[in-house]
Amino acid sequence: MATSSTVTVGCKLPNGLVLELAGKKHELAGARMAKAGGYGLTPVPADFWQAWAQKYAGFPPLEAGLIFAQTSPEKAAGQAKEQASLRTGMEPLNPTAPAPGITPA
Repeated sequence: MATSSTVTVGCKLPNGLVLELAGKKHELAGARMAKAGGYGLTPVPADFWQAWAQKYAGFPPLEAGLIFAQTSPEKAAGQAKEQASLRTGMEPLNPTAPAPGITPA
């Protein structure tokens, strides 16, 4: 739970995400704007984040740790680095070894 007026939200989804609640919107930076561990980091008002996270607690990327919040940018960067190995399922394919059992043409 955040104790400051702003939290730093980490998002590993490729294009980020627009959080919307009660007519307010905040656009999260995603993996393409990664600052640490493949996560984009975005400051968001703490009260907005708390309400959004409570309302969407069952959102799969939130449950999986692909979206998280910390009370400072330094803590968010640290968590992002710790979670760098988390996979979204939306990573680009390796063209020389696209998937098990599939070879390049």
